[in-house]
Amino acid sequence: MLLIGLFLSAQNDADRIPFLDGDKWGYADNNGDVVIEAAYDEAFPFCESAAKVMENGFFGLIDKNGAIMVPVTLEGMGEWREGMIDFSKGKKYGFYDTRGNRIVSAQYLGASQFHEGRAMVMQKKMWGCINKDGITMCPMKYMVADVFHDGMARVGQKNRFGYMDADGEEAIKPIYEYAGIFSDGYAPVKIRNNYGYIDKDGKLVIPCEYEEALAFGYGIAAVKKDGKWGYIDAENETIVAFEYDAATSFLNEYTPVKKNGMWGYIDEYGYEITHFEYQEATPFSDGLGLVKKGGKYGFIDDRGRLVISCEFEYCSDFHEGRALYKENSLSGYIDLNGNIIISAKYNKAGEVFEDGIVKVEINNQSFWINRDGREFRR
Repeated sequence: MLLIGLFLSAQNDADRIPFLDGDKWGYADNNGDVVIEAAYDEAFPFCESAAKVMENGFFGLIDKNGAIMVPVTLEGMGEWREGMIDFSKGKKYGFYDTRGNRIVSAQYLGASQFHEGRAMVMQKKMWGCINKDGITMCPMKYMVADVFHDGMARVGQKNRFGYMDADGEEAIKPIYEYAGIFSDGYAPVKIRNNYGYIDKDGKLVIPCEYEEALAFGYGIAAVKKDGKWGYIDAENETIVAFEYDAATSFLNEYTPVKKNGMWGYIDEYGYEITHFEYQEATPFSDGLGLVKKGGKYGFIDDRGRLVISCEFEYCSDFHEGRALYKENSLSGYIDLNGNIIISAKYNKAGEVFEDGIVKVEINNQSFWINRDGREFRR
């Protein structure tokens, strides 16, 4: 089978790649050989040993040999997460695993994806949670329920929020006007329009004395006081002075902050690793930070050096060694050295490579490509 594009890199992680043949979909392997004939209206990437396929508006699962694991009769299917995928039938939701086992029958009126081994499910407009065995960990009793982070999930009743633990127990009663995600063992909460932090026992470890507060990261958190942002530690000691117009949570060793209307980067001790000269800046990804200067985008390294010059009309963050760039409103991809690996020719393109592939569109036709630009279509 002749596939259009460049030779497939041996570093590509996917071994079954959705392949478009005319208006039907099948799968090709890393060598470009068709391993599952094109017979579906749409095909999606594999998760371990299973892939979602669609035919005549219905969904099912196949294995890596193309055998049907779940008949293509389901009204809807979500996305894989933690080896589980949600499906819908008769306007109710359930879950399958990557072996095609129906773990949860279609019985819920709503369902989230799995996070940290738990999924939120809804009955009669109230939310609870289940585990990967389909066992109810928390009965449906909350008006609001978010996914788990750091072993805790935000739950709410009548505009008041608290937290559920991984056992499904109400660890912290819903008494807060706002409750953020737990990170590093702490979560920001709001009382009488001011923000502070609680621990997993529900103890208010940092008083509600701040105008705004973000999640902890690297042992510190961004908070706003008297109109300026700074960073505090878990002892409520100021680590980075309150002198910034805007701030972000630490996701790695450096984070972007805004000063005098422009963005730069600081480390966890407040040392400024760049000048404040950028119109935009994002957290580091794949070791580089995306910045905008003079209306164009480029990247800095962890020493604050501009290693990819600001010459692109748009760029995404790096993922798996590739970042999307735009030229004349068309999309392509660059590598970590700023080299154009895939020229800008796509009308639409995904920003994130997963297992070495990403979906793109040209002339109203969608298909998948790998990191070298090989197009998986006939």
